[in-house]
Amino acid sequence: MIKKYFDNQHISNKTKTLNFLFYLSFLASIIVSITFEKKQLLYTMPLLILILLFKYLSIKKKNANPLYVIALLAVFTSTILSLLSFKEYFIWITSLTSLYLILCSLTLRKYLDKGKFKSLLHGSVIIAVIFVLYLIFAVVELVINYVPNNTQFYIFLTAFCLFIFSLTFAIIYINDNYANGTILLASGIFSIFQIALSPINEFFLYTKTFTVLIIFCHIISIFLFIKFVTETNPVEKNSNNYF
Repeated sequence: MIKKYFDNQHISNKTKTLNFLFYLSFLASIIVSITFEKKQLLYTMPLLILILLFKYLSIKKKNANPLYVIALLAVFTSTILSLLSFKEYFIWITSLTSLYLILCSLTLRKYLDKGKFKSLLHGSVIIAVIFVLYLIFAVVELVINYVPNNTQFYIFLTAFCLFIFSLTFAIIYINDNYANGTILLASGIFSIFQIALSPINEFFLYTKTFTVLIIFCHIISIFLFIKFVTETNPVEKNSNNYF
């Protein structure tokens, strides 16, 4: 019992330390994105993602999902490459982003209620799907002429993976099985905006405002996703859902 108490205290102190480092690095990233060139974010953004990875591992320990660990490593690499040169490493960035989205979708698979897939027919789901498809189509149409022909396939690949991820978190949220489903919804929305804004900012219209928004959405989406998967037990359904 005493050992368990000290173990819990150790975990709590470790989490507090990681939270402090996260907020400090997050604030530093926002300040750097506002005041300096984008490449200067190489000093803060990779560190931020590593802190989130360590936080996930420290909470889940042996129960950590290997797929999500790989997903975080993929987004860690793609973030570095995008800060070095988005255009030069475009194929790698889109490939790694696609991998991240698919692995996140697979991580969420255990939260899907197989008995409620009829919810796909609900009006709210159809509206959400149409909105996401329209947004993806609009972004693809906007940037497709600004990328070389040999890389256009990777735009459609990322768009497809983003749609799969969006459909996954939308179904989980609308099924209303989990009390903190709004956290996952917010994470998904931030992911959509970050991925949609990035090619616009790099190929079509570069502004520092977009850069700040991309950095903010990128980190918050990962932070909220980790919060959902570490605090939500797949077998614990929302007690307020009577249907």
